[in-house]
Amino acid sequence: MFRKCLLILFAMMLLLAPAAMAQGENPTIAILRFGPLPNNDITEGAILDVLESYGFISTEENRIFEARRDYDGENITIYWGDAGFDFPTLNLMLEDALDKEVDVLITQGATVTQTAIQITSAMDMPTPVIFASTPYDGGIAADASCVKPDHVAGVSASLSYDYAFSVLLMQDPDIERVGVIHSTSDASGRHGAEEIMESAATLGIEVHIAGVIALADLRPAANSLVDAGVGALMLPLDTITSSGLPVITEIASEIGLPVFFPSFSAIFYGATIGAGSSPMYANGINAGRILTAHLNGDVDIARLGIGTAGDLFVGVNLESAEAQGVEISEAVMNESIAVIESGGRRTLAPEVLAAIARRGRIIPLEQRQADDQAWLASLHCTDEMIAEQQAQLDAAD
Repeated sequence: MFRKCLLILFAMMLLLAPAAMAQGENPTIAILRFGPLPNNDITEGAILDVLESYGFISTEENRIFEARRDYDGENITIYWGDAGFDFPTLNLMLEDALDKEVDVLITQGATVTQTAIQITSAMDMPTPVIFASTPYDGGIAADASCVKPDHVAGVSASLSYDYAFSVLLMQDPDIERVGVIHSTSDASGRHGAEEIMESAATLGIEVHIAGVIALADLRPAANSLVDAGVGALMLPLDTITSSGLPVITEIASEIGLPVFFPSFSAIFYGATIGAGSSPMYANGINAGRILTAHLNGDVDIARLGIGTAGDLFVGVNLESAEAQGVEISEAVMNESIAVIESGGRRTLAPEVLAAIARRGRIIPLEQRQADDQAWLASLHCTDEMIAEQQAQLDAAD
C-alpha cells in the first residue's frame, strides 16, 4: 500500500511540474557510441523522436540530428561521438564531450557506458550519464536497479542466456559442447561468457571459450573451438561479436556450425538463431523519457532506478542455416516470430516490424505525457528499496 501511494504521489508531482523547458541557456548533450551498428541508429532515432515530442527539437532539426550532425538547435545543442571500435579514440571522444561542458552524456554499449561512469565519477560535480542498451548487471553500469552512482540512470535490454540455451536444446537436445567467442576487453563480453558458463553448467553442457581482442582474432578462435569438438557457437553481446557477427557467421558457414545470439534481431546480420529481446526502439524511447524529464527538472537521477525492456523472442535465418548445413528443428520454427528465408526474403510478425523500425511516429506531448510520467514513477527508488537491494548484493558476495 505504501509503495502504491508513493507512486501516485510521485506521478502527481510530475503532473504538477511545468512541462516547459528549463529557463536559461539551452541544454547541451552528447550522444556517444563505441562504433557504428544499425541497432545504435534505431535507438538514437527513438531518442530524437522523444525530444521532438517534448519540443526540444523541430521536425526539421530531427532530420539534421538523424544524420548525426553536431548542431546548435533552437532549444538544444547535440554533439555526436563514434569511437570506431577503437579504445584510444573512445577516451578522446569522452574527453572531447566533457571539454564541451555538456549537460548530459548519452551512452550506448557497455564499453562507452562503463568508461563514461569511471571518468565522471572522479569529477567533483559528475556530469549525468544516461545509458541505453547497456547491461547493468554484473557491475557494468550498476550493481542493481537502485544500487548505482547517483549521477547515472538508464535502460537495459533483457538478456537471458538461460532462454538462449532453452532454444538451443530445442534445436539440438543432445548437444554436449558449446563454443563461446567473446571480447576480452569488453565488460559485456566477459560477463556474458561467465553467464553462459553458469547456464551451461546447470544443463550439464561443456563450454569451451575463446577470447579475442580484435576482428582478426575471430578465425583462429573459431578454429580452436572446432578442434574442441563443439556443436554450436553461443555468443555473448559485446563489441566484437556485434560488429563482427557477419564475419563470425561466414566462418561458421565454412566450418558447419550454427551460431546462436541472445537477441532475435541478430538473424538480420547472419546469426543462425537469435533468442532473446531486441528492443532497440523501445530502449531509445525510455532513454528519451529519462533525458527529457531530467532536462525539464522533473526527476532526480539519484533516485531513478535502471529500467529494463524487451520480451523474449526467437528468430531464424534459414539462409545461414543452409550455408552451414544445419536443418532447423520443427520446435524452433514453431517458436519463431521472425524468419529470414533463402534469397533474403523475410517473414516477420507485427511485433518484429515495430521493434526494428528505423523511425517511429511522433506522439504529441499531450498523448504521451501521462504514460511517460507513470513509467518514470515506476523507477523511483526509495531508501527501503536501495537498502534491500544492497543487502541482497552483500549476501550474494
